[in-house]
Parts: sequence; structure tokens; C-alpha cells
Amino acid sequence: MASASVVLYKSKKLKNGEHPIMIRIIKDRQTKYLAVGHSCNQELWDMKKEMPKRKHPLFTELTLLIEAKKAEANKVLLNIENENISFSSQDVKTKLAKKINKLSVFEFLDQIIKELKAVGKIGNSRVYNDLRRVLKLYLGDRKLQFTDIKKSFLTKFEQHLKTEGLNPNTMSVYFRTLRATINKAIDQEILGKGENPFSDYSISHLKNETEKRAISKEDVRKIENIPTTANTKLSLAQDFFMFSYYSSGTNFQDVALMKWKNLKIVQEDIIMDYLRSKTGKKMTIKLPPKAVDIINKYKSLTYGPENYIFPFLDSQRHIKPMTIANRLKKTLREVNLNLKELCSFAGVDEKLTSYVARHTFATTLKKSFVSTAIISEMMGHKSEAITQIYLDSFDDSVKYDASLNL
Repeated sequence: MASASVVLYKSKKLKNGEHPIMIRIIKDRQTKYLAVGHSCNQELWDMKKEMPKRKHPLFTELTLLIEAKKAEANKVLLNIENENISFSSQDVKTKLAKKINKLSVFEFLDQIIKELKAVGKIGNSRVYNDLRRVLKLYLGDRKLQFTDIKKSFLTKFEQHLKTEGLNPNTMSVYFRTLRATINKAIDQEILGKGENPFSDYSISHLKNETEKRAISKEDVRKIENIPTTANTKLSLAQDFFMFSYYSSGTNFQDVALMKWKNLKIVQEDIIMDYLRSKTGKKMTIKLPPKAVDIINKYKSLTYGPENYIFPFLDSQRHIKPMTIANRLKKTLREVNLNLKELCSFAGVDEKLTSYVARHTFATTLKKSFVSTAIISEMMGHKSEAITQIYLDSFDDSVKYDASLNL
């Protein structure tokens, strides 16, 4: 007697913290598992019914998919039994894999995009959507299975993007996202580890050396000292830039999402606690006096535990993840335009954007002989290699002064 059912495979935990949803095949007390291509958090799974709970953000879609997979599994099992031949649980798994693992790359990308949106990761969903768009433009109406993506496909896709005039850094983003998609498919056992096309294809040649975007301390002071009218877009851009610089290079999204409840007073110090939106890493930063002076400007305008410190977002209007993401995208454009205007006023001959403050923070500390390890910790990076990207090249005079210590 053989049986096929769908279960949450708790023995394996994926990188996203969820467990894969598997078809369990039992025959002669031998058990085999086959991934259906999806995963679920244990808290959102009904262990008795072996189905997602109703509060799961994709309850309907996931339930329909599981029912279809279960029906397909039992159909394959019935067909094998009707052949009246000896078979094992592995035989069922092999035949079933050929039937159900036909999820196309586009279908898989759609699932990734939907799941990212469901948990509020709008920025990440757009990255995968951009990959889907360029692949669709390249392939037209042709379908794309994971087994179609081989080294030859990647080489031709790279050549296509070059003929379209894309720069290496943009191409690198598309290929890194495609590689992440492949890795997700392998994690969910839709594709075997031995079928990873990136084992033979390296994307390192696509990325140009990252342009250094730091300005000097002197130019920072020029930006800081520009007289601006309070409560204007120009003064808000100036305050953001200087706060980012003084608060360990906190990036625009994290500054915009910062609420008053993220601040606490320890003795006489103001401590800022938050989770980095990009990595989820917990950050604890003791704010220097100049950063405190900046946020104090906004107390009369925005103060309240659940209110945002800087008036980029309205806690009453901007609630849903998509609404917040759209607002931040529009606001960031405005901030960068105003930073460009500030540059003109200050006579700074550089292209000033929101990220320059973060780069400048790192470079200024490095030129003050602070170790890369400490800078990396202050910026919330996963490794010193990432921090190195931010560090500007030292001036020749700095190098010469250092050589005098020999």
C-alpha cells in the first residue's frame, strides 16, 4: 500500500526562515519527499490539516496549488498501481517529479514577487520584477524552464544586454538577481545542485569598480553652513544629509522610517535603536550632539512615539508597504534634486545624492585612521569587504604622511 500527502517539512529550514512544503510518499515503510516549490512559516501552517492557515497572506493561492499537487501525486500513484508491477517510493518520486516540477522561470519569479510584496519587501520585489521584464523582452513569447538556463544561455543573454546598450553595473544586477532565483529554486529542490549554470559562469567580469562617492570634510562644512529657510524642502534635504552623516551614515530609507519611539534616553545620551531595512540587522547608535540638534528641530512638528521623526512620511496616511514604498521613491527624487541645488549654492563641484553622506562618513573615518572593522560595525555591514566599497582612495598627501611613519 502506498500513499501520497502534502506536509510542511520541518526537518529543513530555508534561508528565509521558512520550511519547504513537500509531497510525502510512503511505500513499504520507505519515505521519500518531493518539493512543491513553495515554503511556509511554521506559525502560518496548520499541522493537523497540513494546510496553510487562513491568516497566511497567500492562503487562497497556496491552498489551490497544494490541492492540485496532491491530486497530481495521487493520480501518478494510482496509475503506477494499475500497472500491477513492483515499485518503490523512489519510483513514485521519480515519475512524480517529471509531472509536477514544470514550473517555468516566469511562474517562479511571479511567486517570488508576490511573496515579497506580501511581507512588505517592495524594493526587493521590484528588483525581481525588473529581471522578469528584461527576460521577457529577450525571449518574447518563448517559455523558459530552469533546465533551459545553461552557460550558453547566460552568455547569449549577456551579449543581448550589451547590444541593448546596458552598462556593466546594470547587467550585474540582473545576473545577480537571476543567480539568486536559481539558488531559491535549488533550495526548494525544483532544480538539482548539479544543474546550477552559475557553477560554470562567473558574473564578476560584469561589474565595474564602484564609483567613489565621498566628498571632503571641507565640502561637508560648506553644505552644513548654507542658510536655509526652516520647514522647506531645501532645509529638509540639508537636515537629512547632515543627520545621515552624523548618525554613522544611516541611509535614506532608514532615516525616513525612523520614529520617535526608536530614540531612548540613557543617562544624558540619546540612543537610536532600529533595524536596518536592507539587512534586518539591529543598530544601536549613540547620537552625537549635532545629530540631536537636527532632530530637535522637528519635535514641534512631528513628535509622538508612533510618528516619523522627519516629515517624509505621514504615519496616518502612509500605512501599507506599497504606499510607503511609492512615497519614499518620490521623496528620494525630490531630496536628490534639492541636494543638487545645495551643491550649487555651496560651490561644491560634486554630484551630491543621498548616498554621498554614507560614503563620506566611511571615508572621513578611514582618513582619520579608524579601522575598517570598526567602520563596518558602525555602518551595519555584514563584512569588511562591503565597507571597503565605501572607502574613498586616499589623497597622495595622506599617503606621503603615512610613509613618514616607516
